[in-house]
Amino acid sequence: MTNRKRLFKLSSLWLLVMFLVGSGLVLLALTQSHSVSRMGETAMRKMTVESVQRVTEASKGKTAPFNYAKTSQLTPLTVGGYEIRELTGHSGYDGAVGQLRVPAVGVNLPIGIGVSNAVMVRGAGTLKADQRMGQGNYALAGHYMTSKQLLFSPLKQVNQGDSVYLSNASQVYRYRVTRVRVVDRHKVDVIDDVPGQKLVTLVTCASAKRSEPNRLVVQGQLVSVKRVAT
Repeated sequence: MTNRKRLFKLSSLWLLVMFLVGSGLVLLALTQSHSVSRMGETAMRKMTVESVQRVTEASKGKTAPFNYAKTSQLTPLTVGGYEIRELTGHSGYDGAVGQLRVPAVGVNLPIGIGVSNAVMVRGAGTLKADQRMGQGNYALAGHYMTSKQLLFSPLKQVNQGDSVYLSNASQVYRYRVTRVRVVDRHKVDVIDDVPGQKLVTLVTCASAKRSEPNRLVVQGQLVSVKRVAT
């Protein structure tokens, strides 16, 4: 009888521990999702024509080419750290230079300069120095998360013909998706300019697993440019 009671207590304790661990993981995921969404929305809300010009000018000549194969993964601790930095006024984020929207899959994110964690925790990051919307191959990177609605995760559902919109608060550039493919992470030439073409290229990991060797690449061609209504 004593042994049965001891086994019952151990089983109950183990179930309690598992419940607490599971609840903690769910809470972490929910907190991370909320933090990422909130920081991205704040960056877009603060974006103005003047702020875009200021951040763009400040980055000229100071931004080295980026290698998306070397971007580090986000963790709940990383996200929480940047949330605290933002709340205390030490975010390390210079501000958004644009906005990325892919309405068909619900992507609506700020665009920052480079692929630092301060940029990528909020949205998309530029992959080449001094690139300009509507010119050459405008290349952006973003994180693929376990939450399928966060950051670049929804790109998995993009189809040919879908629209991609870039805006710098002055003009809106609409691209039509022409190609969706998975490539090796070392195939960095997907972000190179193509003579005679005006492209957008969106790059993310092919899955949320750590050390994912492949990249999902969504590419589109420019179809129209419109001035932002004031």
